[in-house]
Amino acid sequence: MAITYGMSVKEFWEDDPNLFWAYRFSYYEKIKKEQEMFNCNAWLQGAYFYEAISIALSNGFGKGHLKYPDKPFGLMENIEQTEEQKKKQIEIQVADIRARIKQVNKIRGSTTKENKTESGEKVNE
Repeated sequence: MAITYGMSVKEFWEDDPNLFWAYRFSYYEKIKKEQEMFNCNAWLQGAYFYEAISIALSNGFGKGHLKYPDKPFGLMENIEQTEEQKKKQIEIQVADIRARIKQVNKIRGSTTKENKTESGEKVNE
């Protein structure tokens, strides 16, 4: 069973026993991601079939003339963003990074204050 998870025989017999559970967890996560990807691809293929059949039936039995889309679904949305939208998205990301840096600095500051006495000497290290 360990080989199925991608674990070598040497790792199984000679390394930490908890490593087996890490391989097992990783294997099941990989399978889950593959199933999600397959499901998304199947859904997308169904969307293309639906679009093609709808257009064919509409053109065959209706008065209007519809055209099949020139671009793949959802692929070109990010490319066609305006410069203003790109700048706004970058500003949001920068603000998020700055907030995270402040959190880390706050955590680091509180741990260094706890490790010093009133005179500034370090203790508990």
